[in-house]
Amino acid sequence: MPRRSSGFTLIEVMVSIAILMVVSVAVWRTMALSFETRERVGAINDRYQEGRQVMNRLAREVRMAFLRQPVPQNMREQTEPNVITHFKGEGDELHFATTAHLRLHADAKESDQAEVAYFLKSGDSRKYRGKTLYRRESKRLDDKPERGGTVWPVIEGIKEFKIEYWDDRKEIGERAWTRSWDSDDDPANPVLPSRVRITLVLENLNGDRELQPLRFVTEAAPKIRRPISPVAAQ
Repeated sequence: MPRRSSGFTLIEVMVSIAILMVVSVAVWRTMALSFETRERVGAINDRYQEGRQVMNRLAREVRMAFLRQPVPQNMREQTEPNVITHFKGEGDELHFATTAHLRLHADAKESDQAEVAYFLKSGDSRKYRGKTLYRRESKRLDDKPERGGTVWPVIEGIKEFKIEYWDDRKEIGERAWTRSWDSDDDPANPVLPSRVRITLVLENLNGDRELQPLRFVTEAAPKIRRPISPVAAQ
């Protein structure tokens, strides 16, 4: 008696195809979610790195801030402008002179001194809704400490940028933190704050409301608080 040929029925084939499709969709969704999570985590890490770099640089420059006494007219060349330095800070901007400038070229006519400013301004970012932190740097000290130099954006999407200054002449406690500082307020006794506290809050991932904003806080203490004398250095 001849054997009957073995095989799959049409229903079995259709069921197998349906199961394969379900498994394929599940695998595809899992892989897509994995790639999306990887990109999201990478973007968060990049954002953290941006914030850390900005805070580290700002704190380093504040630690190396300084005041310089002007050179008397009779002790400098007539064509040489009188160098003016000061430390002026508000709640969301800061102007000062620092010795943290890095020369990128060995033969550049620059020193380690520079005029630096940080300030907030509305930017043209399409990724974030917050403001942009800008940095101005003039590689040479001159008689116009709040002008000149090059301005460029440092970081976008800022929800909060706050600078506070510790005044050790006041009562010890939170009252010693002030929102402004001007070394020119007392010409006879100019001084830098003993500490500067910087708070930076960034939007996260294009303003994604599901994620908490990234908050950074650091403090920097200027090493030289009293004016240095360029005459004595000569």
